[in-house]
Amino acid sequence: MCSVGLAVGGISAIGGIMQAQGQYNAQKAAVARQNQIAHQQYQDQLRIQGQKSEAQKDKHDSELKAHAQAVNNFNQQLELNQLETNRAMAIVNQKKKEKQTKVAFEQQSQLTKAIKATGKMLSTGNAGQSFLLQMSQSERELGMMQAQLEQSLFDSEKTAALEGQGVLHQQYNRDASAYNNLPGFPGAPPAVLLPYKPIMASGPSKMALMGAMVGAVGGGIGAGITAQSEFKSLSGGGTKTYDYNDFGSSMTSSPWS
Repeated sequence: MCSVGLAVGGISAIGGIMQAQGQYNAQKAAVARQNQIAHQQYQDQLRIQGQKSEAQKDKHDSELKAHAQAVNNFNQQLELNQLETNRAMAIVNQKKKEKQTKVAFEQQSQLTKAIKATGKMLSTGNAGQSFLLQMSQSERELGMMQAQLEQSLFDSEKTAALEGQGVLHQQYNRDASAYNNLPGFPGAPPAVLLPYKPIMASGPSKMALMGAMVGAVGGGIGAGITAQSEFKSLSGGGTKTYDYNDFGSSMTSSPWS
């Protein structure tokens, strides 16, 4: 008689325990999958940020190399500008020296002519006012020629000074243009921020599983007691008629006799 209640209670308890265990396993698997996806996404973000950091580092290195090359080209251009300035200034100075040499020879030539003219007049043995006037005229002519030559020399030196200033101005303009074409020093690449580490979800509580199992056992005991009580009430009523339609027959009996 007690076997019916025990069977019903056992089946109910086992079913409840299996259901609780199934729900626990399903929740545990869902949480594990969620944590796996979060971990994979975190690893992907780390990989992407790492690649971005490497790309920025390579770009910064290229910019540093390009800037170093630009600075080297700038220094070379300054040297070329200085060489061109030296060449132009040498030409200006050479022209001035040539002019000075030419004036010096002309002055010497004029002086020689004056000396010869004076000697020729003295060799005539003439004297008097006419002779003095001729001597004075010769000296005036020599003085005029010397003044013209000196003025020409002064003008040539002034021209050389102006040409020298023009050469220096050209060098300044070339140096300024080269400096303006010099790129600025590349700044440090922006910091690549690492992604936040994901917070893993907690799985279902084992205490909750144990509680569900205890509840299933309690439910099974209750079901067994109820089944046993119904069994006793039915067995106390004697016989009972059952129709077995599937078998095409009818029988009157006490199934528990």
